[in-house]
Amino acid sequence: MSFHVVWRKKKMEFEKLKDIWKENKAKNTSIEPAEYDDLISQVKKAEKKVIIRYIVMTFFMSFAFYVFIEKLLSVKKYDDLTYIGIYLLLAAMISVGVMVWSTVIILKKNNISNPSIDFLKNINRKLKRRTLIKKIIIPVYLAAITVGITLVYIEVLEPFTAYLRILLHILVLIFIYAVSIIATKRENKLYERTYKPIELKINELLNEYEK
Repeated sequence: MSFHVVWRKKKMEFEKLKDIWKENKAKNTSIEPAEYDDLISQVKKAEKKVIIRYIVMTFFMSFAFYVFIEKLLSVKKYDDLTYIGIYLLLAAMISVGVMVWSTVIILKKNNISNPSIDFLKNINRKLKRRTLIKKIIIPVYLAAITVGITLVYIEVLEPFTAYLRILLHILVLIFIYAVSIIATKRENKLYERTYKPIELKINELLNEYEK
């Protein structure tokens, strides 16, 4: 597809978006021309907080990698089950980290200044992917973490008494699940307060465009 064809397609999308906003303004609906800037401003503000949380998450995951690789794997040889547990933990963290960062909404200068159907669809896809991660991927991740920690602790905590091994195992799992529950509640509040109105507004605009 040539540059002129792509440019013409983008121009047609832009003109159609302007027509939709004009029609909606005449109907006194919720979408007005000035609201595109407001919509992008909301996304920018919300994404800054999301990126900070992702950076903090990545830092703690990197620290966990350091502990597993430098302080655990390099110390001595372990049983096969322990290695399976360690690699399961590492694989779970890498997978979730990659999937989470893939949902970051990148706001390019052109997308901010010029309305684009593709850009709005991209935002919508990433918001839906976050919901998928929250509902499906995170529970799978927690299950993998639980199995991995259990396999590792069988050997690592072997020198301790049975009572202490069980107690430490339970305390670690309680801590992980408590952090996950708190993080999920915060994500739900953020979605309801910030991203749900954005998603509804984008869906309304896309529905108008598809007519």
